[in-house]
Amino acid sequence: MDSEILQKCIKAGKIAAQVRRETAARLEKPGASFLESLDFAEGRILKLGGQIAWAQMALNDVAAHFCPEEDDTQVSQEGDLIKVDIGVHIDGYIADNAMAVEVATKEYTDLIKAAQNALKSAIKLVRPGCQLWELGEAQYSEAEALGFTTVKNLSGHTITPYTVHGGVSIPAFNNKDKTELQEGWQVAIEPFVTNGQGMIREKGKATVFMVEAEKGVRSLYAKKILEQVKPQQGLPFTTRWLTRKLGKGSAVLGLRELQQSGIIHAYPPLAEVSGGMVSQFEHSMVVKDKPVVYTRHEEDGW
Repeated sequence: MDSEILQKCIKAGKIAAQVRRETAARLEKPGASFLESLDFAEGRILKLGGQIAWAQMALNDVAAHFCPEEDDTQVSQEGDLIKVDIGVHIDGYIADNAMAVEVATKEYTDLIKAAQNALKSAIKLVRPGCQLWELGEAQYSEAEALGFTTVKNLSGHTITPYTVHGGVSIPAFNNKDKTELQEGWQVAIEPFVTNGQGMIREKGKATVFMVEAEKGVRSLYAKKILEQVKPQQGLPFTTRWLTRKLGKGSAVLGLRELQQSGIIHAYPPLAEVSGGMVSQFEHSMVVKDKPVVYTRHEEDGW
């Protein structure tokens, strides 16, 4: 990785870390609007000089893939466990990071700590030649040490330009994968730790989408959606971006056509199968003998 690309990663990471912490600080207070908080996150990314890859959150047993719609009235409530997942890019070079906060309680202190420990333990092993199973074992062991488990069917991943998951998955348990990390890889390590069974499934209405194919479309609604999300260059977009520009009816019809045509793919919320609470922490880094963890904030400690 040349120095110019590394500097873009570092710039994206600094913005992503700041927005992650600012958004989490809003949401951990009772009564915080989900809609206003995610609008805030997107606005801050742009104001700080980044480009929006995504701004998502997840509540309680949901691990990932939730964005509020424009008429969403949900607010944070005492006892909630909220995950904040922020992605920022500079010319396609992505910083992906996440953290969990609990709202006005200390009920999930150990669950949060377990996910932090899992991430820290894995990062300590990152170097060229480290095998993927080692990273998984490190995460699982830390979760187990505090009485929890990791989610087995969610994983970390490599990152490539304008691509969230770059093709190599980083497990959160020992899956025996002997693939070795390579010098210069961008990777995101993101342990999801739960007091449930450790598996997730799709649950609820999708509000997160990605363009995954290029084909002709018939309706004006579908064409307008593709025009609007073209700047994302394949990165995620969310429903309220469309409804605010096109209106709800037009957006719904266009999304339906694009999904039926296989042009876009929907990503519904991912919930723990037994209803277990889920905690998550994540950093992005460049693989070196001493990894460059470019999404770490000075207040993180993990």
